[in-house]
Amino acid sequence: MSATKWFTASVLLLVAATAHAHAHLTDSDPRDGSSTKAPERIVLAFSEAARLTAATLQRQGEEARKLAPLPTTMAPRLTVSLPRLNPGKYTLTWRVVAGDGHLTSGALHFTVVEPANGGGDGKRDGSAT
Repeated sequence: MSATKWFTASVLLLVAATAHAHAHLTDSDPRDGSSTKAPERIVLAFSEAARLTAATLQRQGEEARKLAPLPTTMAPRLTVSLPRLNPGKYTLTWRVVAGDGHLTSGALHFTVVEPANGGGDGKRDGSAT
């Protein structure tokens, strides 16, 4: 096979693979598996712009709660405010839709080792104890 044909075939395969790619989680804050002070928000970073269509947070031993409001714009980094979190193990489940219409979902696990600083404006309405 000539170098030109090989190069053309390689480019076509790369374009085809990219066209079928889905948005996947590349980073988060807090990070999966981390132990942290209670976060006030979750930041999800994706490989491409995506729109968050669902997010729930569950403290171990409790029922999952839907998070709202969710960001309405499509972006590679999405931020969701959290209620006040008590110490414990948490699972965030999420679902996004990418620009190509493909849905991707996943879960993020983290442990809150200490609550956020006291005070506040009362808008973060605590999870059940």
